[in-house]
Amino acid sequence: MAEPIQLALSREELNKRRGGRDGLYGLYESGLTWDIVHFFDDFLGDKIQGSETGGATQASGIYEINTGVDGAINILADQPNGVAELRASDGAGANDEYCGLSLPERGFTGDRNAVIAVRLAIDTLTTYKVEVGFAQLTTDNGVVNGLGANTATATNGVVWVVDTDDGGNWQNFGVKAGTPATKIEDGKSPTAATFETLIVALRDDNAKFIRLDASGGQTYESAWMTGAVTATTQLVPWVFVQVRDAVDRNVQIDFIDVRARRTT
Repeated sequence: MAEPIQLALSREELNKRRGGRDGLYGLYESGLTWDIVHFFDDFLGDKIQGSETGGATQASGIYEINTGVDGAINILADQPNGVAELRASDGAGANDEYCGLSLPERGFTGDRNAVIAVRLAIDTLTTYKVEVGFAQLTTDNGVVNGLGANTATATNGVVWVVDTDDGGNWQNFGVKAGTPATKIEDGKSPTAATFETLIVALRDDNAKFIRLDASGGQTYESAWMTGAVTATTQLVPWVFVQVRDAVDRNVQIDFIDVRARRTT
């Protein structure tokens, strides 16, 4: 007879076996219970998930692409760990050409403590803008409008953002019901063609931002940003790249990991 398996992967069953909440409870809960909705893409294989049938309309697979002209995502061949590349344009694009990658259909909210982590590398650190986090719509041309002026395109959204129109450092940006929060400037810049992991964690209408280096060591953790997003607004995971001149700019993505509670 085969060994019995766990019948119910629930927090209740985890509590029984852990004897309550200890320091390891959160790690076990995130990976072992059905109470957490979890999406993970390591970009292994030679096609984007869901694009197996081929053709232009299937190129982005399960993702949705919003681009001005010809931005796209594709798998890079023969990369350690599996890597996709998000392109603002096919070759040098016009000034402000862009490409936004999202995971429809607006399945994540702040009141369910959604968290996104994206490990990425930016090819060249001049004349570009990149956002990573959550957006309200798949069709926004960026969550942030003017980073220096702290203005938003989106009605709700919360992102890591770097824009060479406002310096070359990562900043933390949130907008709740059309009103931008006080942005957080951590003074840290990306390194060209070097992977790092950017994390955005929501807790109701607040957000926290965490950054890991190429080896997974934590280099930054923000305070909680208040008024970052409307807690009940449905959001999409979001990665966005835009050129700030007639240039070619790409973001390489090693993985996307998104988690949230199924209920409040």
